[in-house]
Amino acid sequence: MINGQQILLDSLPYIDKEYDEPETRDQVLQMIQNEMGSMSPPMLPKDSSSLFKSKEILRKEYERVRAGKPLPEFEVSRYKLEAPSDDGDAQNVDAWRRACDNAASQLEHQSIRLVNLELLQNYGSNAWKLSNYQRERMLESIERATKKYKEEGIQINKARKYEQTEASIKLRELEDRWSESVRQCIEIQMASGQLKAEIEEIEQSLAEQQDS
Repeated sequence: MINGQQILLDSLPYIDKEYDEPETRDQVLQMIQNEMGSMSPPMLPKDSSSLFKSKEILRKEYERVRAGKPLPEFEVSRYKLEAPSDDGDAQNVDAWRRACDNAASQLEHQSIRLVNLELLQNYGSNAWKLSNYQRERMLESIERATKKYKEEGIQINKARKYEQTEASIKLRELEDRWSESVRQCIEIQMASGQLKAEIEEIEQSLAEQQDS
C-alpha cells in the first residue's frame, strides 16, 4: 500500500500470523531495538537555565531550593496598623507621618477589597455560570470529536480487514501455485539428475564394450 507520501506499507496483520509466534515476536522486537539504537537522539527543548541567571528573583529562589532552605514566612508587618511607640517616636513628626500614610494605604486597600467583594456578589455567580457553560460546551465538542475519530478508526480497520481478507484468498492461491511450482522444479531436477546418471552409466557401458 502506498499513501500520499509514497511510503510502502507491507504490513498485513489480518493475514500474516507469524508475529503471533514467540520466536518471531522476539526477533522483531530485537530488530526494533537495534534500529532505535542507531537513531539520533530526539531534539531536546531549548535550555531555559539562562532565566535563572538573568532574573534576580528566579536566581535567588533557585539557590534557596538547591540549598534546601525552607520558604520564608509571608511578611505581614507592612499590613499592620500601629502607632509610633513611646521610645522616642511618639514625638517624631516623620514617624507619625509614616503611620498616617500607612493607615491611608490600608484604608484604600480595604476599600478596594469591599468594591471587589460587591462586584463578586453582584456578578460573580453569573460569571461563574457562564464559565461553566463555556467549559461544558468545550467538553461536548471534544467528546464529539473523539467519538468521530474513534468511529473513523473503526471504519478504517474494518475496511482494512475486509480488503486483506478478500486478498488473502488470492494470496493463498498464489502461494499454493508457487509451492506447486517449487515442487515440480524439484521433481524435474531429481528426474534430470537420475536421467543424467543413467546416460553416464550407458556411456560408460558402451565405452567398455568398445574397449573389449
